[in-house]
Amino acid sequence: MKKFIAPLLLLCLLTPAGFAQSQTGIIQTQMSLDANFEIDVKKAQVIDNVLTVVFVFRNTSGSKAKISMRPSEIYYIDSAQSKKYHILKDEEGTYIMAPTLYYGKLEFPVEAGKMKLAWIKMPAPDAGVETINMNLPGSLPFEKLKITR
Repeated sequence: MKKFIAPLLLLCLLTPAGFAQSQTGIIQTQMSLDANFEIDVKKAQVIDNVLTVVFVFRNTSGSKAKISMRPSEIYYIDSAQSKKYHILKDEEGTYIMAPTLYYGKLEFPVEAGKMKLAWIKMPAPDAGVETINMNLPGSLPFEKLKITR
């Protein structure tokens, strides 16, 4: 039994952090421009011609901070087709996303060391497209973001 545990423990200690991070389901991480947040993309999946993207906003600032962005400024670019796509709207003109908007903005506070989730629905890129370039206002771009189908 000891012969099995010692090599396993050594393997765990020597595993690179990047490998460990990929096991958590994070596709890509970028930093907010104000350096208060690390923003993870946990999911970028196409189902029935709709792309769903799930974000995790992790407050790394050491104090309470706020996410604030206009949904109209959130988009992705399909570089292969040179097309820009925005968040889908329902028949009433409401963006298909969560959390709900606060006076027209995606805005919410995040306590220090805590995280909040958000998701958006967008038109799917063409069938052969495997990566997109996602833009969230106030963050570095998510370039060559891998999508699944």
